Amino acid sequence: MEDVPGPKEKCPPYEFYRFQRHAPKSRWLMAQRVFHGLDSITPELKEVMYACTSCLMCQELCGVRSDGYGPWEITVAMREQITEQEGPLDAHRGLYNNLKEHDHPWGLTTTQRGAWSEGLGLKKIGETRATTLLFAGCSADRPEGRSGAVALAGLMVRAGEEFAVLGDQEKCCGLYAFDLGYRREYERLRDAHWAEVCAAGIKKVVVACGSCQRIWREYAKEPGGADLEVIHGVEYVAQRIREGRLNFSRSIEKKVTYHDSCHLGRGCGVYEAPRDILAAIPGVQLLEMARNRRWAWCCGGGGGVPEADPELARWSAADRLSEARAAGAELILTSSALCQRSFGEVADASLPVLDLLDFAAQAL
Repeated sequence: MEDVPGPKEKCPPYEFYRFQRHAPKSRWLMAQRVFHGLDSITPELKEVMYACTSCLMCQELCGVRSDGYGPWEITVAMREQITEQEGPLDAHRGLYNNLKEHDHPWGLTTTQRGAWSEGLGLKKIGETRATTLLFAGCSADRPEGRSGAVALAGLMVRAGEEFAVLGDQEKCCGLYAFDLGYRREYERLRDAHWAEVCAAGIKKVVVACGSCQRIWREYAKEPGGADLEVIHGVEYVAQRIREGRLNFSRSIEKKVTYHDSCHLGRGCGVYEAPRDILAAIPGVQLLEMARNRRWAWCCGGGGGVPEADPELARWSAADRLSEARAAGAELILTSSALCQRSFGEVADASLPVLDLLDFAAQAL
């Protein structure tokens, strides 16, 4: 397929603020000056570095340097240095403390986690010899993520998959720690999960959230990680459709559009599996937004922006929802709990948002 430059709009904070310092190149240059000891960490620098939504669009546009690092990775490295020298931003201190104290960005304790799986009859690691793990993600116990995790579990059961869950022992994947520059917390969470899956003999991890998928792929880069298969729920379901192990018999007469989340799309390259699922559901009419697949616009929900710069986050989400309306959609589907939360912050009852797997489960 011939590559195209995509739409004119490339970077959410730049398009919102319209100041050159918010462009990816400026973040890169500002970070270089700090790394080389030419500038110090200033309030302006922190404002710019933490306005990045981690949409990864700059990686698509600029590629990477000869050493393998691109504009977004330079931003993350700068955030790590800021955290080491000055600690987290005040806006992110709650996330940071919750990760350290509870292994969960929103502070849910082990007695509060895993509620999404109650009553489903699922087995936890240690209760089964299954080599497949369903990793639900922190959002599974929040309104924006529960339906997707429950639907994925149901679809896996329907496909005849033997699998385990972590339940109340599941920790944060480390997304916030990785993207906000809390390197030590990320490595601690990564090592804990890695030890668990290795001890349980897990060979495949099926992830319910697009953001968790990106981080689990980072895990798989560790020594010995090549033996671990990490896929998102939409990839799993698309595979089972092709194998004939899942079939949708109920027609859903609906005009829908699919929002490619930044982390599952640009972060993991998963574009066709969601569309393959929708093509297999009778009655569904998929209407693509003008910006789709690798050029999809960010919902504004990543990078800690909703906490540090909520106005920017809402603007980016509203812009994306207006694009969905322009496409003629009656429903917007996505595969990321963060995107659902971000869209939910923008009041628009005329265009509901639903997890793709929740939608698919209704067609069984």
